[in-house]
Amino acid sequence: MAQQSFSSLEYENRKTSTKRDEMLAFFDKLIPWDEWIIVVKPFYYTGRRGRKPVALEIMIRVYVLQQIFGLSSEAIEDCVYDSFAMRNFLNIDFFSENVPDATTIQRFRRLLSKNEIDKRFDKDLAMLLAGKNYKLKNGSAVEPRLLKIKRKPRKKKTDK
Repeated sequence: MAQQSFSSLEYENRKTSTKRDEMLAFFDKLIPWDEWIIVVKPFYYTGRRGRKPVALEIMIRVYVLQQIFGLSSEAIEDCVYDSFAMRNFLNIDFFSENVPDATTIQRFRRLLSKNEIDKRFDKDLAMLLAGKNYKLKNGSAVEPRLLKIKRKPRKKKTDK
């Protein structure tokens, strides 16, 4: 196990958690990460040439953050540096890993779009949330919200 930094020790010992912490913990448990990795892996950069690829799970988690908070590639890169909650969600340790840069994030989104994986993930996420009686109301990095869905009882068909 990697040695913890002073900032992570301080963050973990605070008395309350933020709404962002709670929401990201919810998504962390909700999403079937291993299944999503299997979907993307055949299309993902192997790193035979050029620089070493960013871990696939981190890239998928970045995509999810972008969907939740409605952020551009440049903005999500900045937010990960600024927000300890987002960094925790990505499972990034600054001592051993780099935050994916905006260009890498854009290329990953293009890869998902080209193979229509983004549509599948968006549909899966909506279904997973609906299964818990939630829907995602996209917002900015400051104000995204999960809204509880009020379900109407179904009308029974009567025989005539």
